[in-house]
Order: sequence, then C-alpha cells, then structure tokens
Amino acid sequence: MQAIVAQDFADDLSRLSITEREKPEPGPGQVRVRMLRAAVNPSDFNFIRGDYRDALGRLIWNYGQNECYFDPARQMRYPEHPYVLGGEGVGIVDACGSSLMARRLKGKRVAISAGPPEGTWQEYTLVDAKKAIPVPDSLSHDQAAMYTINPLSSFAMVRKVLKVDTGEYLLQSGANSALGKMVIRLSKEFGFRTINLVRESKQKEGLLALGADEVIVYPEEDLLARVAEISKGQGVKYAMDCIGGDLASDMARCLGVSGTLLFYGTLGANECTIPARDLMMPGARVEGFFAGNWLGQQSVLSLLSTVRQMGKLSAKGIFHSDISEVVPFTDYQRALGLSQEAGKGGKVVLSFAD
Repeated sequence: MQAIVAQDFADDLSRLSITEREKPEPGPGQVRVRMLRAAVNPSDFNFIRGDYRDALGRLIWNYGQNECYFDPARQMRYPEHPYVLGGEGVGIVDACGSSLMARRLKGKRVAISAGPPEGTWQEYTLVDAKKAIPVPDSLSHDQAAMYTINPLSSFAMVRKVLKVDTGEYLLQSGANSALGKMVIRLSKEFGFRTINLVRESKQKEGLLALGADEVIVYPEEDLLARVAEISKGQGVKYAMDCIGGDLASDMARCLGVSGTLLFYGTLGANECTIPARDLMMPGARVEGFFAGNWLGQQSVLSLLSTVRQMGKLSAKGIFHSDISEVVPFTDYQRALGLSQEAGKGGKVVLSFAD
C-alpha cells in the first residue's frame, strides 16, 4: 500500500514522499480502516515543520528528557521519523483487534481521529476503536472526512470546556474558518451570542447571514472600543483564539469579571504578551485546548455521549464545512499548496479509491 510519509522536519514539502508500506495489522482495541477521504488541516503542517515537537519540549514533564510526550504519564510519545501524516479522515473498517468496541465497528464507515505515526494519509491505517466514529449514511465521504477535528473541537470547547451560558457573549478569532462557522451555528442552537473577528471586510456579510451577532474587522476596527460598545462596558465572559500574537493580547483585555480566554491555535504567532494585572484585576484566566489530549482524558461513556450529541447536531447541518477541492492523494503536493492559499474558500480533501 502507499502512504504519504514525512522523513524529517522541514519548513517546506521537501522531506515528504509517497512510500510503499506493508498493510498494518490491528492490535488489541484497534481497527484497521481502508481510507476513502482524508482532510488537510493546519495541524498537519505542525507535524511537517516540527511545531508540536518544539512545543512539547518546553513542557515540564519533558524537561531534560531526550524523548517528548504529549502527557505527563508519558503514555503518548511524540513519534520518531519517518511517520505517516494526516490527522483525520473517513473509511471502512476492514479488520479489528480483540475488543468488543473494535468488533462492533467491523464493516462500518467511520470518521477517525488519528495522526502520526499512523496518520490518515495512507491507503490503510490503524486507530484505537474509541477514536473511530460511525457516520450517518446521509453524510458524504467528503464531509465525513472532516467530522472529527473541527466538529469535535468546536463542540468540546463550547459545551464541555467553556460551557458557554445562554445569552452570554463569546468572542472568537478566526471566525471565517470552518471551525469559526461551526461555533456560530452552535450559538444559534444553544442560545449564546457571538462576537466574531475577521481580517477582511468582505467576510462580514457572509458571517452575518450565517447568524453571527457581531462582526469586527481587525485591525481595521478598534477591538476594545467595539467590544466595550457591544457589551455595554462589561466585557465578555468567554473568548476563543486560534491566532496568537497581538490579537490574543487584545482579546485578553476584552475579558470581563471571571472571564476565560481559551487558546486552541497559533496561526499567526506562537507567542503573545498578557500583562499579569490584565488577568488579576478581573479575576480572568487563560486556558489551552488540544483535541488529542482532551480525547485521551475522556471515559468511554463520555465519548459515547459526545458522539450521540454530535450526531444530532450534524443532522442539522451544524458541522458542515465548505470544500475548496478534492485532490487524489498521490497529488499531495498540490493539495498541500492549495490548503495554504489565503482565501481559498474551503477545505482541501485527499481522495483514495472508493
């Protein structure tokens, strides 16, 4: 079988190649998935460049160690090169390991959350059964390929982590992204309000039509002045940022009493400066969200409950993603180039033989 493999870290695609590999065999609790589609996400480039490896090296549980782990229990080790890329996708379970959860998935079409060393950018991949979600027949292969990272992250951050209250404002950056649009749809479903930050004024009309309560063009508009006006000087209780840098610093100043800023991406910059008293005086806090670690901390019952809730929301179209182009996985260099183009208008999806 063929797989898209990263041989080493690089700031370009020079260390990526299509490699022939043996078809993997599932172990206990695992399923093997024959891939149909796989999404291309910003997080994939973090594995290409080594951004996640650098970030893990700064964590206290990895201090002074030669190997890096995602968790303090040192169960989830950062993989060594070469490894197969791809964080999510959809396929058919064609083999399973020895567990009830794995066996119940045999023959089903599932959306999977994976990642190196056994990512989704290969013809067959292995994944823990609890990270394989059966998808409804009504969902196309292309949409099902994007069923885990953005839908799961948007739902988990809004409903499980921040627990946004009805009627409250949620301030979010990257509002014109696939995840940002999901948050806007979730706001209509659960009765909270959104203040949405975009870079271009042309994006404003589409978000308002989608259901955004407020849209601010940053830095063209004064963020603090607009949030003060919208919130009647009270600030916001919730904020989500995927950009970082100066924008994140300004968003922290928009927090009201006991407000929370949740970081889930660094599309603009990995660093930001937040003066200590900007958090001290309102009793505000900053948190981080990484989908892989969040999933690993959930019980089986909690995951099943989340899957059921997401299934109902998906049927309402809340997790729909715009698609820019579907590209054969063997043409991965063009697909990755397309995914990095500004204003592409949607996700890029890699296709395998149906």
